[in-house]
Amino acid sequence: QAYRLLELERFARWLQVPIHLHPRFFPVQGDDAARRIIAVDQHDGADAAMALAGAVLSACWAEELNISDEATLAGLLARCGLPAQRIEDGHSQAAQLRYEADTQRAVDAGVFGAPSYVVDGEIFWGQDRLDFLERRLRA
Repeated sequence: QAYRLLELERFARWLQVPIHLHPRFFPVQGDDAARRIIAVDQHDGADAAMALAGAVLSACWAEELNISDEATLAGLLARCGLPAQRIEDGHSQAAQLRYEADTQRAVDAGVFGAPSYVVDGEIFWGQDRLDFLERRLRA
């Protein structure tokens, strides 16, 4: 754990990204945020969903906001220029079914942590493996 925190600090400096190694709201239930990201993907597309995902991560790790709080999520949607309706859309059966299906796909693929990337059944786990992922994608 101590080494993981050291690595996070190194990567944050290298990438010039602000990070709190011990954010106030962590560990945190990310299910509601995930369902909002899914709702955005379903209604606004993948680029908008990726923008919200980035905002959620920044909110947790850089801003120390509670990403399980609906008011926080509503603020992040607004920050990304997305409709407030996505809060309700995240409660929909369609979002829940997609969340469950995505979760099962991750389990079936052997994903055990984040960030994880799976390419043709091969898992790449951790920010320190992105160079291997990049080479695999180029191959």
